Parts: sequence; structure tokens; C-alpha cells
Amino acid sequence: MCKLKNYIDENLPKVLKQDTATSLGDRSKYIGASDIGGCLRKAYLSKLKHEKHDIQQLIVFERGHVAETIIAKMLKGTPAKQQVEAVGKAKNGFPIRAHLDFEVDFGPVSVVIEAKSTSIPVDEPYYSWILQEQLQMGLLKNKNKGKAVRGYIVAIDVNTGWYKTFKVEPNQALYDIAMNRANILAEALVNKQEPEAEAQLYCAKCSFKGDCPAITCGVTDQLPEDVIEVAKKIASLNKVEKEIKALKTQLKDYMEATETRIVKADNHTVSLISRKGKKTVDIDLMKQMMPDVYSKFECNDSGYSYLKVV
Repeated sequence: MCKLKNYIDENLPKVLKQDTATSLGDRSKYIGASDIGGCLRKAYLSKLKHEKHDIQQLIVFERGHVAETIIAKMLKGTPAKQQVEAVGKAKNGFPIRAHLDFEVDFGPVSVVIEAKSTSIPVDEPYYSWILQEQLQMGLLKNKNKGKAVRGYIVAIDVNTGWYKTFKVEPNQALYDIAMNRANILAEALVNKQEPEAEAQLYCAKCSFKGDCPAITCGVTDQLPEDVIEVAKKIASLNKVEKEIKALKTQLKDYMEATETRIVKADNHTVSLISRKGKKTVDIDLMKQMMPDVYSKFECNDSGYSYLKVV
């Protein structure tokens, strides 16, 4: 098993790197639609330093390709084409190349469909997703003169089977914002000047977080070596905590479906514990309907402290 693991650890990054080069080319030579939706500093450094990821993160990234495969089957029977390229240029001439997951060509109308993998259900598409789609639609409209363009985002949790579609209407103001971000990144790449960092949901997984201004806020102090190990251990256990939560949900769903309250698991006992809900006061409703009463009882809480390791 060790020999196989060693082979996988060495081979998978090379295979995925080659796959990316084959399908997307050298991403350091152009700005992609996904580059402008998130942190521009990360996009900039990824192109200059060729960001590296561990095996676990590479496998997580592959969920996006799994989602694309599923959506391709969803679209079977339509005139859908995959990995359609739409190009443009930043103000300084730096190339922009958007690779659309899907374009469904209905003649007078082209529909851009972007696949997104998510680990949690989302009620609304993230702003970064919308900017990416706006850039894609705008570039496609320039490519297909005279054709109307519409867009959809399909978000999928490949672990649970949850999915949701979001319609994205072309919006000139949002397209201008997307192009402006592309221009900022293009200027940074030409002038070799790092753009401003932006806090994102994925900061904890970023390869360039160590000296990121958005996270450290100029802090240079380091913990003592023995305490650093504690912080690093907490960071590594964050993944385990998420995995435990997902597994507990899976086990809880099974026990609720089978109406099981307590069972044995070899030497362990698993109990499904239910607690009756407590009566509470709807503070927001009181504030709306009885503002005078609310104001009499309003007070400041004592606050609390918590630890965040990214």
C-alpha cells in the first residue's frame, strides 16, 4: 500500500497539471473568467508562482469536473457544446480567455451554463460566480454578433445529490465591474505589482495566506515555536471536524429513517437524542410590532471570545 500511495502522491499532480495544460493552456499567459471573481492577489500570485496544492485539495478540486460530467448528462438532447472559448483583451492588451463549461446554441439565443461544485446548499449564487458568468456572457456576445445571450449557474453537491439552478441575466453594470477587475489584474501582471488582497471563503486553503494582508492585517509577530505547533494542529483538525459533522449527519439520517433510538456499533453505543424545543420570544417581530416594549428591555450582551485559525 505504501508503494501505491507514493505513486499516487507523485503521479496525480503531474496528470492533473497535464490535463489543465491540454484543456486550458498556460494560464499564466492570460486572464480567465474564474480569475476575476475572487481575490485578485491570489490570481496574480497563482500565475507568477504556479500555486501548489496537496493531494487532498487536488481531489476536492476534481469534484468540479464530476459536476460538469453530471451536467453534461443533464443537457443531453440539447445542442450543448463543452469548453467553448470566448476571448477578449484588457485595456493594456493582456489576453482574456474565458472557457465556458457549456454553451447551448438555440440559434438566435446562446445560453451559457456554468457548473459549480459546492459542499453546502446555497440559496443564492455567490457574487464571484455572478461576475464570472457576466464576463463569460459579455465575451460570448462579442463573439456571436447579433445573438442574444442568457446564462445559468448549476450548483451541485456531488456528495448528497443536492442541486439548484440559478438564472443569470446579462447586466452591463456587472459586466463593467468584471472587466474592470480584469484590467486591474492585467496591469498587475504587466507591472509585476501585487494587487490588493481580498478576504474570501477559501482563505484557509490559499497557498499564499502566510503573508496575506487581508488576513494578517500587517501583523508580523510569531507565536513561540511550541505554541506554533498547537496552532498548526488546530488548523489540521479543522478538516477532521468538518468530516465528523458530515458523518454524524449521515448516521443521524439513517437512525431517524429507521426510527432507531439506540444501537450498538461493536464496542460503541450510538444514541439518537431528542430534546423538546423551548419557548422563545421572536425578538425581530417584537421590535417590529412593539418597538416601545422592545426598547425598554433592550440591553447590550457581554460579548464573547473565540479562536480562528486559517
